[in-house]
Amino acid sequence: MTTTVVGRPPRIALTSLGCKVNFAEMAELAGALAAAGCDIVNEDESSDIRVVNSCTVTAQADATTRQRLHRLRRADPSSHIVLTGCSVDGNPDRYLPQRHEPGAQLPDGVDAVFANHDKNAIAGYVTSLLRPGYLATHAARSAAPALRARAFIKVQDGCGHRCTYCIVWRARGESRSVPAREVAESVSSAIEEGHGEVVLCGVDLGSYGRDLGTTLAQLLEQLLALVPDTARIRLSSVNANDVTPQLIEMNAHPRLCSHWHMPLQSGSDRVLRRMHRGYRRAQYLRVVHELRARDPLTEFTTDMMVGFPGETEPDHRDTLALVDEVGFLSGHVFRWSPRPDTPAEAYADRVDDAVARRRSVEVRRATARTGDASRRCAVGRVHEVVWDGAAATPPRGLASTYHELVVDAPPPRAGSLATVVATAVDEDHLRATLLAP
Repeated sequence: MTTTVVGRPPRIALTSLGCKVNFAEMAELAGALAAAGCDIVNEDESSDIRVVNSCTVTAQADATTRQRLHRLRRADPSSHIVLTGCSVDGNPDRYLPQRHEPGAQLPDGVDAVFANHDKNAIAGYVTSLLRPGYLATHAARSAAPALRARAFIKVQDGCGHRCTYCIVWRARGESRSVPAREVAESVSSAIEEGHGEVVLCGVDLGSYGRDLGTTLAQLLEQLLALVPDTARIRLSSVNANDVTPQLIEMNAHPRLCSHWHMPLQSGSDRVLRRMHRGYRRAQYLRVVHELRARDPLTEFTTDMMVGFPGETEPDHRDTLALVDEVGFLSGHVFRWSPRPDTPAEAYADRVDDAVARRRSVEVRRATARTGDASRRCAVGRVHEVVWDGAAATPPRGLASTYHELVVDAPPPRAGSLATVVATAVDEDHLRATLLAP
């Protein structure tokens, strides 16, 4: 296929589903395509070519990928759709066997498929679809627009764990780290481009550096030395057993966001053991308390799985009690679903679906309650906010603590940092007043 774009740059829409690593990968692709002369447009705009970076963390994530592909095809029937990401590797029988056969009809309205290990070839594939001679005329016409006001930078990929419910380790491969020098260059470039926040992303971020003879703490120490007062760093997600004393010590650093996303999955040691998670309840709580000892305003977000095979009512109550003890700002709560080729699929003691649904509601309510309490405590405090964009009405920003705030006055440009005072709770966010510089 060759696009039939006449008199304008080709329009490319990028869609990311799932984790922040996917966002980071699409940001990198956006830069390469913009340098080649393409226009990067929003997902809801018509486009010549679309790239969808998918997720397979749960069976529902795969279903969401298929639904999004069908919706994009209906909304933009002439667009050339490229699918990549973990849903491809997690469902090879569906997407991979026929992808290189001439005239092959791929499922879900897809025109081309790239496995995770082939992602670096997507930019070349997209540009190969353009009119002959286009690149020579239009290459490097502009810098890539930011997909987000915050810069997402992938520093690690793959996972060496074998959680009994998960196939991401198979979709992404073994843990691999980006050398610290390359990370530092990416962070410096993002700050120079005007990003007030840089998010370090990884499929298993806490394992960063084990293949290079270094650690996440050493990388973070190096990066924080580079960050000026006009920017900050956030860690995307770290397991409790990877939060070392060195990382805990850094929690008081003014340029490190006082927010930790630590997946929990369950508050029950019995369930955690069966999941093959690398931490237990007491260790999780110890890390929470030690981080808050360094910075009492530290906030936590998490992921929780309910209805795992064999989960009992006492196990469920352990999770609810831990939610209250931590006081999560927010949590992603999902019900376990069987995944082919995972040990948990063979567990016979599955939880009744109605029971799992009821437990999911109860955990969501508990997390909503602790999140509301966190927001009430944040009223009256001064927050450093990075603006997601001036187009939102009202303008929205994100605090270092991960509280979302809205202001009535026009904020500075997207991506910049500003200081506000929170004045009231408004449903799931805070209202705030912009303070003078």
